[in-house]
Amino acid sequence: MNRLRRRLVTVAASCGAGLLAGGCGGGATASSASGGAYGFVTAGPTCPVERADHPCPPRPVSAQVNAEDGSGHTVATTRTDQAGHYSLSLSAGTYTLVAVTGSTFPRCPRTPVTVRPGAATRADIGCDTGIR
Repeated sequence: MNRLRRRLVTVAASCGAGLLAGGCGGGATASSASGGAYGFVTAGPTCPVERADHPCPPRPVSAQVNAEDGSGHTVATTRTDQAGHYSLSLSAGTYTLVAVTGSTFPRCPRTPVTVRPGAATRADIGCDTGIR
């Protein structure tokens, strides 16, 4: 029972610290010390015709980003910020990142990422707005 209590206290403390940093459940910033995945979720095209004098850069996407292991289980989750940036703390391994927007568009591809021990790995997710 003491072991379970220590584990619950550890999880609660980690979650409390995570809330101060912007979320719980894997939302902590990935760093080179802890490892993980980070990047931007953007959508494009943002206008039907792009001209040199009227560029149409991709726009940030508001999404929940889930990291799934090889069995398809969600092992970490976070949300993008206003700039479309996300960061997940992950152990070394291979994952599939899934950006969930809650709507039909933009459509975001499932994005594979391999996290190396002690290293943060950039994995940008480029979504399709459907504009043609």
